[in-house]
Amino acid sequence: MSNKKSLIINKSYDPLILRTILRRYWWWPLTFVFIFGLLAFSYLRYTKPIYESSMILQLSDKDEAKDVLNIDNLNVRGDQLSSVVELLRSELLFERAIAHLNLNVSLYSRGKILTEEKYLSSSFHVQPYELRDSSLVYEGTEVAVAYNNGKVVLSYLKNGKKKTIRGNLNEHFVNDDMDVVIKSTNKQLFISTSQNDDLYFIFNSVQSVAERMRNGVTITPIDVAAKTISISFRGHNAQLCHDVTLAISKAFQEFDEESKRQGADNIIRFIDNQLDSLRKELKSSKDSLMFFQRSANLPDPESISGTITENISKLNDELYRLEEEQLSLDILDQKLNAKVSRLNVYRMIPEMLGKSYETALVGHIESLHTLLEKKEDLLYNVTEENEEVVALTKKIKAKILLIQHSVSTIRNRLTTNIAIIRSKIGAEEGEMFELPEKRMEYGRLKNIQELNEKYFTLLTEKKVLYEISDAGYESSNRVLSAPKVSKEPVAPSKKFVYTTFILFGVILGLGVMFLRYLMFNEINLIEDLVSILPERASILGGVPLFKYNMEYSQLIVAEAPKSMMAEAMRKIRTNLSYIHPNYKTIAISSSISGEGKTFVALNLGGIIAMSGKRTVLLDLDLRKPKIHLAFEVDNTVGMSSLIVGQSELDECIQHSVLENFDFITAGPIPPNPSELLLSQRFKDIIEDLKTRYDVVIIDNPPVGLVSDGVRNLTEADIPIYVFKSHYSKRNFADRVKELFEMQQLKNLNVILNGVQSNRGSVYGYGYGYGYGYGYGNGYMDDDTNKFKEAARKMKWYRRIFRRDANK
Repeated sequence: MSNKKSLIINKSYDPLILRTILRRYWWWPLTFVFIFGLLAFSYLRYTKPIYESSMILQLSDKDEAKDVLNIDNLNVRGDQLSSVVELLRSELLFERAIAHLNLNVSLYSRGKILTEEKYLSSSFHVQPYELRDSSLVYEGTEVAVAYNNGKVVLSYLKNGKKKTIRGNLNEHFVNDDMDVVIKSTNKQLFISTSQNDDLYFIFNSVQSVAERMRNGVTITPIDVAAKTISISFRGHNAQLCHDVTLAISKAFQEFDEESKRQGADNIIRFIDNQLDSLRKELKSSKDSLMFFQRSANLPDPESISGTITENISKLNDELYRLEEEQLSLDILDQKLNAKVSRLNVYRMIPEMLGKSYETALVGHIESLHTLLEKKEDLLYNVTEENEEVVALTKKIKAKILLIQHSVSTIRNRLTTNIAIIRSKIGAEEGEMFELPEKRMEYGRLKNIQELNEKYFTLLTEKKVLYEISDAGYESSNRVLSAPKVSKEPVAPSKKFVYTTFILFGVILGLGVMFLRYLMFNEINLIEDLVSILPERASILGGVPLFKYNMEYSQLIVAEAPKSMMAEAMRKIRTNLSYIHPNYKTIAISSSISGEGKTFVALNLGGIIAMSGKRTVLLDLDLRKPKIHLAFEVDNTVGMSSLIVGQSELDECIQHSVLENFDFITAGPIPPNPSELLLSQRFKDIIEDLKTRYDVVIIDNPPVGLVSDGVRNLTEADIPIYVFKSHYSKRNFADRVKELFEMQQLKNLNVILNGVQSNRGSVYGYGYGYGYGYGYGNGYMDDDTNKFKEAARKMKWYRRIFRRDANK
């Protein structure tokens, strides 16, 4: 037989194997389900629950100034939802949120397995008055709290040394490192808690707490169009999750209020500085004019030079307007050359209101604003390399170039107009020079005064507009869903954990059964032999399992002729007559030792002898003889000594307790058993025995291990090959195929030994040579009871060995 073995034996569907696997290993999935159910329970029992608190915030800006004065508020937020999301995720905002909570000290309760943070639910709390050593914060020093001998004891390690502070509840605990008060409203609860668990606290900084808790924050945009954002926080304390979520919202509202007014406040501060400077210049111009009128005795020169002065005044007004528009264009040009954002473009529109070039640029600016808005909205979902984003970028650059070209054209036009106005002013002033010098000086001073008054009035109006705009802005970010204190943890989910663990147990159990199916290599039923043996092999039947322990094979049919064993042997005897009516020799073998060939030969010989035929049993397993043990006789002479001529045939033949049933033992173990079985002397002995007996039964060595008995199988009238249920392997059938193919064996008959009576038919069927049948319960009870009693009387040392009689 080939020594190569494969772990995977069965690669196709076999219902018989599947039925055996299901019957034998059905408890595997249940066992794994039970084990993994216990693991799931342990995991849920000893895993700290995670709670979550969340809220939904909607961003909205209300512009009261636009409703009252019909002007756009410059502070209305043009930020995109993505920038607000990043702000909420930022470390800066989270630290501001943590600062709103009283987390300077964290209280913990350490049990036998889990450690729990006691946020607002502790039997005591710590009020720090002074922390004199900051290393207690940065090193995360644990300060243990215990109650011993009527005193509260604080203990901690510092620089490898243990420090202890003793005191009373609601009193100061002071040493070189700290000054704290341990407060408790329920002293008995505190004492009970301190005795059951290890209580301790640690000092925190805002930065350390923020760093430890920031991973629990989740900011998720819900609807870009509706500007809704989900703020959630996960942690091991439900109340803390609620408070942190609320603190993040509050910190955002405060930060939003601060940032919204920052631009308007800067502009108002600049206008105030300009007004202070202009106020001084206006007073100086008025004083100069008044002094000139008094010194020149010129109370009203307007009647003389009123027309010229009026013209110059109009020209100066026009010049101021043009220069202001030119300045606005320069600022607009600078913003376009800088980084263009949606907010900056949005703020350009109010600055062009009332200008001569309003109609020429406002349309382009609004178009640019729309393009930037589309691009920023796309960037929330895609990257810069997206084709649509690239196309919008090109359009934005083209639009900026178009606006810059328009600005350049308008600036050139304004420069030309300014030059014309200045030339006209020069002409009017030339006419003034023709007036008396006093009138000219009066007009000059009067013009300066009026110009300063106009600048002052304009800046005052601007300041009022910005103040109204700033006061009219109201942040109306709405909380659509307020955070709640979670009663049930979000993780671990009991349903998910149990489902996952149990499903894994089922899969693992079925996987084990599947592997058992693939590697199943047993022969249990006669049906198994039918499926794996060649068609030329005939099934003689099955031998029932004899369940009582015996040290070696026994002649059971002699002691219990009515037993199930004897009836099975009778059925096999009947089937032999169908195979070969005039058979003289029967050769029995198997694949390996232990399959029960000797047991079958012994009892089959006995049952044939009981039918009146003279039968002799030869023990030719010269390497491992057993026949002499079954009959409890000496093995001094036998087949080995007979073949070599040391003994005579009559000397070797021994009689059993059954009439007509003789046997010849193996004799002394020879050094060359193969040569003896192939010798002519052995053939002559067999021929001689045929003349003396009706049936010669040969117990051969296992042909799966040695080839000594192959010749006897080929020359016997009825060769029998024995398999044993739950012992023989399925690949032993390959040896049977080799006997047909390599040894040219014409026929071979198979017996399944050790068949359990509750696993189907005991006797089997002959397949062409007749069918077997069983008997009802109680038919063999008397004989079975005999063997029960015999088994009880066995010597104690024989019962140690767990061997069944079918070997």
